[in-house]
Amino acid sequence: MKKSIVLLGIILILSGCSNKTDSIQTIQLTNTTTPQSIVFNKDVEEEDLSFDRIPDSELIKEVTISAVGDIMVHQWQITRAYNEKTDEFDFSDAFKHIAPYLQRADLTVGNLETTFGGKDNGIRMANSFYFRGYTGYPCFNTPEILAYNLKDAGFDLLSTANNHSLDSRAIGVINTLDFLDDAGLEYVGTHRNQEEKETIKIKEINDITFGFGAYTYGTNGLVVPADRPYLVNTLDMYNPVKIAQMIEDIKVMSPLVDFVVVFIHFGNEYFDHPNDHQRRIVDQLFEAGADVILGSHPHVLQPIEIRQIKDGEEERTGVVIYSLGNFISSQRYSTNRPKDTDIGMIFDIHFEKIYNDKPTISGISIIPTMTHWNSEAVSVIPVNEVYENLDATDIKLSNFERERLKYSYTNSFKHLISYLNDITYHYEDYIYTININE
Repeated sequence: MKKSIVLLGIILILSGCSNKTDSIQTIQLTNTTTPQSIVFNKDVEEEDLSFDRIPDSELIKEVTISAVGDIMVHQWQITRAYNEKTDEFDFSDAFKHIAPYLQRADLTVGNLETTFGGKDNGIRMANSFYFRGYTGYPCFNTPEILAYNLKDAGFDLLSTANNHSLDSRAIGVINTLDFLDDAGLEYVGTHRNQEEKETIKIKEINDITFGFGAYTYGTNGLVVPADRPYLVNTLDMYNPVKIAQMIEDIKVMSPLVDFVVVFIHFGNEYFDHPNDHQRRIVDQLFEAGADVILGSHPHVLQPIEIRQIKDGEEERTGVVIYSLGNFISSQRYSTNRPKDTDIGMIFDIHFEKIYNDKPTISGISIIPTMTHWNSEAVSVIPVNEVYENLDATDIKLSNFERERLKYSYTNSFKHLISYLNDITYHYEDYIYTININE
C-alpha cells in the first residue's frame, strides 16, 4: 500500500458530463488515502437494482478530455493582435476556426508555453522582439488578454510547467497564475508557494475522477530561486533525485483517483520520434500509476502508444503521446527549416464507466490542425474539414498553405498511429476515432 498522506490538500472540481463548470471545493485529508466507503441499503429489494430500472445516463458514464500541444506567442502574433485605435490586444481570431472542436469535450487542456508577467515585466533581450511592453522569443511574455481568449475558445486547464516557465522571472510565474485565476482557467505545474505545490489537483467529471500533474525537463538555464523551489516542477535536466520525486508524486496520487493524467515537457526539439529519455520516463510514469501521458516540447508531432499495463494480477490501459506538437505558434515550415512546426492536433481521450464497474479508457480520437497566416492573425484551422471543403471554405489559403494542408491531411494521422499495430478506426465528422475496447 502507498504511504499515508499527512495534511495533504486536494482540490476537487465537480462537473457534469457535458457542462463545463468552475465549481471548486477544497478538501483537507489527514492520515488517510482511502476514499469514504459507499454503503448500500440492505432493505432494498434485489429487483429494484436491476439494470432495466436504471436510466442509460446513469448506467453508462462517459467523459472526453481534449488535449493540445504548445500554445506559443511570437512577435508576429503579438503585432497582429494589437489594435492601434483602441491600444489593446485581442487574440480571439486565432481560435475562431478551431473553437467548436475545443468546446466539444468535457475538459480541454493544453501546454501554455509563455508567461503573463505583465506589461514590461518580462526579460527584455536584444533579440527578444519587444513590442509595446511584451516579448516573443527567446523569453516569452504575452499580453494577458490571451488567458481570457483561451477560456472563451474552450480551454479549461493548462500545464504551466515547461522550459519557458521562468521567462518573466519568479514574479512572472506568480503573475501568470493570477491572470489564469482571473480568467477562470485552472493550471498545474507551477505554484505560488509550498502549500500550492503540495496540493493535488483532482477533478470529478460525470462520476469519474482524474488527477493531474505537470513536469518539465528544465527551464532554459533560468534557475529556480533557491528560496522558492516550489515555483516550477522541474526535473533539472533529468536529475535522478527530481525524477524520483515526480514518480513518488504519481504513486501518491494514483490511489486517490480513477485516472492519473501527466503533462511532461521533454525530448528533443524538432525530432519526429521520441528519444531514450522520453521512453524511460514514460515507462517509469506508467509503472508508478499514470494512465495518460501528454508529451510536449519537440514542437512537432510524435507518435501515440497504447499499452496494457500490469498492476499485480490486474491489467489497465495506458495511453501516451510523446509530443502533441505546436498548437499555435509562429514557427513555420520552410525549405531552410523543413520541420513540421506548423502542424498540430487535438487529441481526445475517451473514458467510460458502466454502472459500478471500474472506469476504463475506451478510445482515442485525432483531429489534425495547422496554423494559418493572414494580415489579421495567425490562427489554428482544422485540417480535415478545411481540406475536404476547399471550394466552399472562406479561409483564404496561399498556394503554400494548400500544399501544407494536403501534407497534413495525408500524413499526420499515419505518423501518429505508426506505433500502433492491428488497429481499426472509423472516420466521421472529420475526426479519426480508435475504439480501444473493440
